[in-house]
Amino acid sequence: MKPHRLKNTYLEFLIVLPALIFYLVFVIYPLFGGIYYSFTDWNGVDATFKLIGLKNYFTLAGDKYVIRPLTNTFIYAFLSMILLNVLGLALAVGLDRLAKGKNVFRALFFIPAVLSSLVVGYIFSFIFSEPISSLGKSLGIEVMANNLLGSKQFSLYMGVLVGAWKMAGWYMVIYIAGLQNIDQSLYEAADIDGTTGWKKFRYVTFPLIAPAFTINMILSVERAFKEYDLMFALTGGGPGGSSELISLTIYGESFTNKRAGYGSALGVVLFLIILAITLFQMFVLRRRENDINY
Repeated sequence: MKPHRLKNTYLEFLIVLPALIFYLVFVIYPLFGGIYYSFTDWNGVDATFKLIGLKNYFTLAGDKYVIRPLTNTFIYAFLSMILLNVLGLALAVGLDRLAKGKNVFRALFFIPAVLSSLVVGYIFSFIFSEPISSLGKSLGIEVMANNLLGSKQFSLYMGVLVGAWKMAGWYMVIYIAGLQNIDQSLYEAADIDGTTGWKKFRYVTFPLIAPAFTINMILSVERAFKEYDLMFALTGGGPGGSSELISLTIYGESFTNKRAGYGSALGVVLFLIILAITLFQMFVLRRRENDINY
């Protein structure tokens, strides 16, 4: 290798090095550390612990308490995936058609995505307990009057709605990027053929934003399965575990019950679930993209 090229390589490596160190310390090390601790009886506090093999995983397989949080997480992820993509796509298409004020409305819809999930959760916890409850009482709507976050029947779904309000703008931006990559001549050809409205969206727009759709589907499911702080601030998993997600269970087992080894095993299982779903989504959605390109 020539000296000047070697020097450039060293400079490039030095530029990347800080980010690489952060990635190794805060991502790779915790990942493999968690896998290791899942085979131990570590309580999360003591410096000493012992290896117990697959005992945590056998305990997990027979733990009926985990079934409900896991079921809640699947429901939360499924509904979030649908709602976030429907709202994100609707906002993107609607704003793309605006003649004026596009950037202003894009910024307004994107702002909630950069807010702290904890702050949003506490704000909406107040909104549900005070303004919405008062409105329900004044209108005589019993469901609204009794604080929806305190209802075993509705608390999980309210979490889905708040999460969608917060993150819809993020997915909107990705869809807007996909819309901007569409060749406008295709729309002109569709107009000539007499294609308008829903048919234009179905046969022109939606197929051509397939890459953005793939990315958003994967990101929305991954985010939902890892959701913690928003639901923690909204309900804390209550009432009666009706809105408890698996991430809250992992925290509770690791730090409240002082079973960090068992909590790590739960974390590993969650990682495998996310990995399996992501790979399945990539297989199905990439295949759809290839069929469209073909």
